[in-house]
Amino acid sequence: MRRLSVFAFCFAFAVFVSCYFMPFDWLLVCGAAVALCSFFGLLFCGNNRLRVIIVFLSLAVGFFWFWAYTSLFVTPYWDYNDEVLTVTATITDYPVARQPRGYRVDARMQPDGKSPVRVRFYYYNEAELKPGDIAEVTARFRRTDISKDGESIDTFTSRGIYLSGAVSGNIAVTDENRSIRYVPKRIAESIANKIDEVYPEDTAPFMQALLMGKRNELYQDTALTASLSASGIIHIVSISGMHISFLMGFLMLIIRSKRIFAIYAIPALLLFMAMTGFTPAVTRAGIMQVFLIIAPLLRRERDSITSLSAALFVLLAVNPYSVASAGLQLSFFATLGIILLTAKINSAISESLRGNKQYRKSIPRKAINFITSSLSTTIGALIFTLPLTALHFGYVSLIAPITNLLTIGAVSFAFPFGLTATLIGFLSPFLCSIAIFPVTMAARYIILIAHTFAAVPYSIVYSSNAYIMFWLAYVYLVFTALPLLKARLRQYIYPCCITFLLFFCVVLLSTTTTAVASGSTVTVLDVGQGLSVAVLIDEFTMLIDCGSNSSGNAGEAAHGFLMSVGITSVDLLVITHFHADHINGVEFLLSRIAVSALAIPDPEGSYLAEDIIELARKRGTDIIYVSEIYSIVFDDISLYIYPPLGIGDENERGLSILTVGDINALITGDMNSSTERALLRYAALPKLDLLVVGHHGSKYSTSEELLNALLPEIAIIPVGKNSFGHPSPEVLGRLERIGAATYRTDEFGHITVHGG
Repeated sequence: MRRLSVFAFCFAFAVFVSCYFMPFDWLLVCGAAVALCSFFGLLFCGNNRLRVIIVFLSLAVGFFWFWAYTSLFVTPYWDYNDEVLTVTATITDYPVARQPRGYRVDARMQPDGKSPVRVRFYYYNEAELKPGDIAEVTARFRRTDISKDGESIDTFTSRGIYLSGAVSGNIAVTDENRSIRYVPKRIAESIANKIDEVYPEDTAPFMQALLMGKRNELYQDTALTASLSASGIIHIVSISGMHISFLMGFLMLIIRSKRIFAIYAIPALLLFMAMTGFTPAVTRAGIMQVFLIIAPLLRRERDSITSLSAALFVLLAVNPYSVASAGLQLSFFATLGIILLTAKINSAISESLRGNKQYRKSIPRKAINFITSSLSTTIGALIFTLPLTALHFGYVSLIAPITNLLTIGAVSFAFPFGLTATLIGFLSPFLCSIAIFPVTMAARYIILIAHTFAAVPYSIVYSSNAYIMFWLAYVYLVFTALPLLKARLRQYIYPCCITFLLFFCVVLLSTTTTAVASGSTVTVLDVGQGLSVAVLIDEFTMLIDCGSNSSGNAGEAAHGFLMSVGITSVDLLVITHFHADHINGVEFLLSRIAVSALAIPDPEGSYLAEDIIELARKRGTDIIYVSEIYSIVFDDISLYIYPPLGIGDENERGLSILTVGDINALITGDMNSSTERALLRYAALPKLDLLVVGHHGSKYSTSEELLNALLPEIAIIPVGKNSFGHPSPEVLGRLERIGAATYRTDEFGHITVHGG
């Protein structure tokens, strides 16, 4: 490995440690200590001496640079945390609608003569904004390096956004900056609008994400998003190095001359990077491609490792916080795996197939070459990214190697030709309609693959299941080692058989463990500021609500919990009321797991209910409208669902659920004190073992009357980081006065109470 690569990798490692693990005050001390360690290089001779010195000095430079960058460009804005200021800002992108309401927009401002800083504004009053608009904004600012509502550091700081602002009132546009720097974003918006215009409704959101990285419309289709995730091909709608490679490959087919190619390719590459927002993953890939393009022109060897490391160094030199980007980490290690391992894996597979006369005769050589190259590229990328996926997202798609192999050809066609067809739409609608037809077919094929393979049982496994993780580690080690050891095709038979056998044992073990433990259990899931409760009674599974106002997907959290304990279907899903923090994960859940019945209150007047009911019917789920007491009786356990008892807003017109038997537990949703009193009059409620505290600990719920009447032994508060002051001191005081043992999901995670 070249010296530049060693320097860049060590520099990146130091920046990574500084970002995640090193206290800011210790950075200078650590950098100085590491720099002093470079003198150990004097104990070595020749090249070894130089290598040791480079390693320690590059580590020191990484620590020093992270400290210097933070001191110059980040800490000056920490004083603005929780301050209300009126500032002048330049809008840098188009607004994006948020769910369930409101908007966000990125901007750049330069307050008090400090260096310019990027900020993300959140507002509720619709405003016509475009890149280059100069606006006057009054907002309460917060630091983005402090995790809020589950949003991690890579969401903001990795993109150079160090402040967020909650806007008070309207954003008033006062002027316009006509700088050329805002032209790429306007071009991107025009192309995005053209995609919506020319592509069919069923493929337009997918093509928006594939071509331009705009995923807002795609994320509204929860079923498709869930299928793309479960099938392991969600990365194709996140603009990354793969898309850059497709773009450059397409241009190479058109332009044969290396010099002419560089003249056109580099500007096109920079324009595409600017259009997609210079995200860390795209920027890394773009810089690497620029190095690879200009290397032959400078009569230098095309060294992929050197280009990769140099691109990483340039990116971290501009913004060291970008090292925290999950997209950059996955893109970098996927590329590294392809560079280091793909050729070896391809050689091993090709030799195995060439040695088998049956395959050699029955399969054309071109087909074999395509299959082996695609498979080896997929495996090479997955080897390094698999652990990162489990770490960042908490799940791994087992079906990903197959789905990536089946879709790589369609994606490599749909991206460049889809972009070309869209551009033709600006010139000739007729020619565009012809050009988009094969692209639309390719998009529908990819979507079909996603839906089909996502439906395979255990296509996705979660890292919360320890048994699955041990099994996955075994698979990872064995099937990484076999190609590197140049094992023949027949030598894969026994490991494959053992792998499937162990998987069935793991599933059986998880299911058996659940069955033993679930005589009766109630688990309040940690979904942030929301509610989801799993009630397991022998082989019966009931889930109550599935939503959250935090950034994580409550449906994914609920599905992960159920899969981690071996449950592959839900008998009854109960929705207490139709507020987003109780239901916005339901569509994801319905898309990932079979639900036999859905119990809901009257959905009249709720626009959020329509999509859920429609999807439930498509999935064959029975709909139960609860207008009177609905009960399910087991041998010694009973479940009661009480109809809405209050009047007024949605909170008071919700369902409440009681379990009686092994565990006497009550879930009241978001009902307030007056409706709690109505419930006490309506139903004969027993003394409680467990109360799931209402409305996330709001002072207007969990009344003295309810607590004194039911005297719960355990109180669990489903809560996440919020601006409402939940749980309130009043509720905590009431629970303390009755002697209830109180637990919070934001402190303890998933909380399970066992019956018996």
